[in-house]
Amino acid sequence: MDPLQAGDPDSVGRYRLLGRLGEGGMGRVYLGRTPEGRQAAVKVIRDDLAGDTGFRHRFRREVAAATAVAGMFTARVLDADPDGEPPWLATQFVDGPSLREVVASHGPLDEPSLHRLTLGLAEALSAIHAAGLVHRDLKPANVLLAADGAKVIDFGIAHTSGATPLTGTGQMIGTPEYMSPEQVAGSGPPGPPGDVFSMGATLCFAATGRGPFAAGTSAAVLYRVLEAEPDLRGMPAGAADVARRCLVKDPARRPTAPQVAMWLRGAATPPPVPAPPVPAPPVSAQPVPARPGRRRAVLTAGAALGVVLLAGATALAVTAGSGRGPVTTTPPPTPPTPAVVSDVDPDSPEARYVDRLCTSGDLLVSLSESATTPSVTGDPAVARQEYLASVGRTVNVVDAALADYRVLQADAPTPEVAAGFGLVVDEFTAARASLVEGQAIVEAADPLTVEAYGQGVDRFTDATRNLALAATLVQEIELPPRYQEAGAVAAGCQD
Repeated sequence: MDPLQAGDPDSVGRYRLLGRLGEGGMGRVYLGRTPEGRQAAVKVIRDDLAGDTGFRHRFRREVAAATAVAGMFTARVLDADPDGEPPWLATQFVDGPSLREVVASHGPLDEPSLHRLTLGLAEALSAIHAAGLVHRDLKPANVLLAADGAKVIDFGIAHTSGATPLTGTGQMIGTPEYMSPEQVAGSGPPGPPGDVFSMGATLCFAATGRGPFAAGTSAAVLYRVLEAEPDLRGMPAGAADVARRCLVKDPARRPTAPQVAMWLRGAATPPPVPAPPVPAPPVSAQPVPARPGRRRAVLTAGAALGVVLLAGATALAVTAGSGRGPVTTTPPPTPPTPAVVSDVDPDSPEARYVDRLCTSGDLLVSLSESATTPSVTGDPAVARQEYLASVGRTVNVVDAALADYRVLQADAPTPEVAAGFGLVVDEFTAARASLVEGQAIVEAADPLTVEAYGQGVDRFTDATRNLALAATLVQEIELPPRYQEAGAVAAGCQD
């Protein structure tokens, strides 16, 4: 525990603060004590989040759900004031080191300790998920090892199932080595399977001292989470079997936390690890009426997401120095557009609006051609030149798309659509800032150093994550029916 510093409050609610326990993405954690002498970990929410009305609403809802979490493997919620200035949350104080600290000081856990830890994590997640919560940042630092077993902490960033993958500041929640593929890609709302994936990664760390997707840079880690098989070497056979099941890429094929707990207690036998599903042959069918504007927005957003992740992965190849050629891919095929009859005038405001939406998506797809990242090379001068050219082209495309999304926000047909595109604009703006920052770092390094290039790649990865979030947000925007019909006649929406 660190002492209180200037600017720290003396008390929060009925808790007198004794010192700092730590700091996370949503606030600072203090050790507090009630007048009766009971200790608690008191999390005080950051001022910028406290001023966000939407965050306040989510936090109030999550506090109510968190009080329902029961069990010996979680730090219980004791008290909270979501409407306070600032909001705060008090949980059971766990007097013990984190799993990260124990492994760093004493090495990986032995097999009996690993079994107890795995059972504790499975029981903790079972309780969290039963309350309708998703932790979303399970990792060794958020697992405390007390005298009576493991305790999962930090419900300050737990979110109700089905919530947006964004924090109040528009940043993705999670720690790269312990994030699930769907969390990295921003491909859907968070759910319990993502926590199960994080549990598998945490078990690997506990058994070996490293994560299953460990790599030298954040970009490398994110790419391995999405594309590589987990490295479970050094794990005991039983623990490796559990981890392997938890770390399946497809969330639908992972076990639930209660299933893992049952296996470990011997109350059930785990089934064989399922093989990847085999795609079914194409089936001929009559076309059904579609919602073209919505469909095209989803397709372009998904394609853009794949492109930016590919770009980050290719940039990684240079940093890692793997000796392989650049990563290439074929964009996913676009399904044929079903025939839709529309009486919307192609020159109507609705058609022009939807046309801009579709063409802005096409701009992002063009990143596959314009944002080619550097190929593998050992020449710092060539790497520097290619990086700067690549980022420059990417910024140009992002600028063009950003201009379109600003117009879509300004001309939105409803306040809800305007708010949705406002969030998209925020993500594009953040992505551009990261790209420009990386560009400046690499530009200033002449000759280019490994450190500077790594920082540049990290900024590129940050931009990738913002664009992935933007893709998710575009998919969530619901246009009015008339605008959806306009997609059938808008020129830019025709495949």
